[in-house]
Amino acid sequence: MSVDSPAPVRQGNPLVVALLVVIAILLAVIAGILVTRDDRSAPAQTAATVSTDPSAAAATDPGAAASAAPTDPATSEPSQTDPAVLEILHAEVSRDPEDPRAQGAVDAPVVMVLYSDFSCPYCTQLAQEVEPELADLVEAGTLRIEWRDLAQVSATSPLAAQAGIAAANQGMFWEFHDAVYAAADPTGHPEYTEESLIELARAAGVPDIEQFTADMNDPATVQAVTEATQHAQQIGIDGTPFMIINDAYIPGYQPAEYVRATIEEQAAAAQ
Repeated sequence: MSVDSPAPVRQGNPLVVALLVVIAILLAVIAGILVTRDDRSAPAQTAATVSTDPSAAAATDPGAAASAAPTDPATSEPSQTDPAVLEILHAEVSRDPEDPRAQGAVDAPVVMVLYSDFSCPYCTQLAQEVEPELADLVEAGTLRIEWRDLAQVSATSPLAAQAGIAAANQGMFWEFHDAVYAAADPTGHPEYTEESLIELARAAGVPDIEQFTADMNDPATVQAVTEATQHAQQIGIDGTPFMIINDAYIPGYQPAEYVRATIEEQAAAAQ
């Protein structure tokens, strides 16, 4: 009886083995790259979160927290320092003793040149809320206010400005100013007609309504309003109210305490 000999062991193909080894190495390298990338990306995400978290920034850099915190709102308008700007501001002041649309002492230390429009709601608010709070400064000789027309808010703004000049011709500009703004809605843009302006002139106490009407429609008055508006626009004033206060200017409405503080600072600087 013969005994079967064991089957010979098959040897692996050297090429296959080599390929398997290469594949294994490549897989290991790829796995290493992925792990490394994950390790690097995690700190980056954490850093981004910290840098956008104000409380974390405060903990690591108190100076950063202080600079990011909101500052107190300004309480007055600072003086301008640019010589070119100051030249424009100073040129707008007239101190004309015969100006019927100015109030206050000619030699007052502070002059406010007020660009306004009878159809402007913020001008109405200024007239109703701010100007009364400045009356004592005018009476004390500290402040002089000089009115300038910038009649552009509504189609009837120029007509209202013409009416203001007509009232001024009879020495009643500020009375007319008060009557117009007292009747105006600070949330709207009032429109005017010749008839409504005549009624406001009567309410203000303008004595000669016939002359008032003639002056309001006089071509010279129309031209004066047009030229005043164009001049304001040419020097860069494009909105109302706009206040030049000595070396400072306030572009737009500000509450009484802000305007008053600016005036007082300019008065102190003028001493």
